[in-house]
Amino acid sequence: MKGSIKTTRTIAFFIFLAFTTLRLSGQVPPPGKYDTTNYPEDRAFINSISNIFDPSLSLNDNSISIGADGTIAYGLQEEFQKFERNGMTFKSVVSVPGTELLRIFNGTTAIKTKVADVVFATPDGDLHFKVIRAETYIKQEGKWYFVLGQGTNFLTQEEFNEYKKAHTTKN
Repeated sequence: MKGSIKTTRTIAFFIFLAFTTLRLSGQVPPPGKYDTTNYPEDRAFINSISNIFDPSLSLNDNSISIGADGTIAYGLQEEFQKFERNGMTFKSVVSVPGTELLRIFNGTTAIKTKVADVVFATPDGDLHFKVIRAETYIKQEGKWYFVLGQGTNFLTQEEFNEYKKAHTTKN
């Protein structure tokens, strides 16, 4: 009897661990819900973009970025100035495996969503963020351009519960 209780607890622990790990790494889109195979050449190019701050992706500095802190930057120059004001330099962004979803509409508009680990260099060391990111691209004269990006701080369920407790007012 003791062995079966121990086995049941062990299995329950691993199930809990699996669900917690999935939740921490990001939500995965339902399989088959979105077309993820159309426009394969365009898809390959957009998926190869690892740095949206590359000026060659900017259409006349016409992008808008909304940071995880809620600030808005109108164009790359404002984005870089915002980083500088905060003592940060962009270092890297790495997508959490399994969270990227790229949808292309009519071959001219693309929306890419993902959970990403973002790193900035600061005088005090590297600053790490986990964000849920949405990026919009348009194609003009045969070239893809980044035009809109939005990042939201990623919270675990436990972090959200704490935030909710601290910021809920009673009616």
